[in-house]
Amino acid sequence: MSQARYDVLVLGSGVAGLSAAIHAAQAGLSVLVVTKGELEHSATRYAQGGVAAALAAPDSPGLHLDDTLTAGAGLCDVDAVHVLVEEGPRRVRELMELGAVFDRTGDGEAAALALAREGGHSLARVVHAGGDATGAEIERALVAAVRHSGAAVSEGAFTVDLLTEGGRCTGAAVTGGDGVAHDVWAEHTVLATGGAGQLFSVTTNPALSTGDGIAMARRAGARLADMEFMQFHPTALHRESMPRPLLSEALRGEGAVLRDERGVAFMRDEHPLADLAPRDVVSRAIARRLRERNLDHVWLDATSIDDFARRFPTISRACRDAHLDPERDWLPVAPAAHYLSGGVVTDLDGASSIPGLWACGETACSGVHGANRLASNSLLDGLVFAPRIVQAIVRGKDSPDETGVLRGVLGAELDDTPAEEGKAHDAGGVATIRRRLQRAMTTDAGVLRDAETLEDARDALIDADGGRQALAAGVGVGAYELANLCTVGRALVSAAAARHESRGTHTRLDWPDTSEQWCGRFVLGAGEDPVFVPLPGDRT
Repeated sequence: MSQARYDVLVLGSGVAGLSAAIHAAQAGLSVLVVTKGELEHSATRYAQGGVAAALAAPDSPGLHLDDTLTAGAGLCDVDAVHVLVEEGPRRVRELMELGAVFDRTGDGEAAALALAREGGHSLARVVHAGGDATGAEIERALVAAVRHSGAAVSEGAFTVDLLTEGGRCTGAAVTGGDGVAHDVWAEHTVLATGGAGQLFSVTTNPALSTGDGIAMARRAGARLADMEFMQFHPTALHRESMPRPLLSEALRGEGAVLRDERGVAFMRDEHPLADLAPRDVVSRAIARRLRERNLDHVWLDATSIDDFARRFPTISRACRDAHLDPERDWLPVAPAAHYLSGGVVTDLDGASSIPGLWACGETACSGVHGANRLASNSLLDGLVFAPRIVQAIVRGKDSPDETGVLRGVLGAELDDTPAEEGKAHDAGGVATIRRRLQRAMTTDAGVLRDAETLEDARDALIDADGGRQALAAGVGVGAYELANLCTVGRALVSAAAARHESRGTHTRLDWPDTSEQWCGRFVLGAGEDPVFVPLPGDRT
């Protein structure tokens, strides 16, 4: 933080944040990237499957749009999805121009990109790198580009809260190596801090995924939506380590089959696409079997995949570490918290409801994912919407428009009375409180939910926040992260309790059907109670 004021302050260093920083620097804006870890160590590097984009015939943006809308279970914003699928191919090619190397078939200059098919996709359109190390390769290329862009970078710096003045975001309070918060002023602040998988005890997300940007935005009064839609990846390797190693959906695209404890390939009875059904369908099918049969995992049979170690080297290493041979052994798998489809509501340019505050990537609710993200659309989301933020800033935009998800949301009357803080119940250590909260959220607000379990989750969140406040040492990154988890958790649980249906990744055992009555978004302001906003009537 070599200066105190910037044109653009980017919080987060995943695919969305780095893309925003690169484009802002290229536009001649002064940029600071703040990340609480190292620049190279965001959740992006854990992404295995790849980037979905319609790059060549017979694929088309229209087919990609249809698959995305189908997966989103009626809640995608169609305009936002059009932006995603139509601008996506150009952004993927732009990424290759920055130096990202994707896998190809054949040799030489004529070699074509190798395309994989994943769950919910009607054909192969997913580009990948190093077999199953796509995120690491994208992160490598983007980090190198940022370091050569002229953007300033502050690593190991935790953002405590946003700064606002007169209803406008003016920057953020950031702790440096001395642990003291310093005000960093910016004309525009971009939230790209990722998701909140650490709310759950079983997750594919790294320890840094604590919902910081979403929590800060909520405290500043920004509107959130779709918080009930936490996507659980159906096939995380069942082992004690955390985050759980992800067994990419591409395995099932290559012929791997899910089997129950009796060896039955059960997905063919669950969905026409069988093992390539959308993630929410597969996660529910597994979760039901685990619950009904008192199991802690099912099996993924990938023994039919030839040359597994070459095709999926990252997964192969994870299996070897667990003393498993995927060419011989069935692999134990169970659902794990993976991706939050909701977040800070944005328009089609990434502007939030607060002037001067923008959001992209998993932090944002842009409308492209709806109630269930289509596999490998997450990296594309960051690649597409981060540059749109910069383009809007360059042309002088400062406030949100009623486009995309913000149609109908900006004018919604919400309860903006701040929620009451939890009362102190437990003065245990921060790490102990965090683990207890994660276990409660997995049990009570996980893949399968009902009114009773969600009330239990709400109580656990109150206890966790009260315990945090009761600590004598109430400062430090651990305490800040726990506070953010509690803030995001309360938003998730309140939205899940309000949605009396099952849709996409949100499954209510007491409301098992999907209802047209609930075809809309639960939106949160500063208050505790969400407000239902129907989707615009002109959606197609």
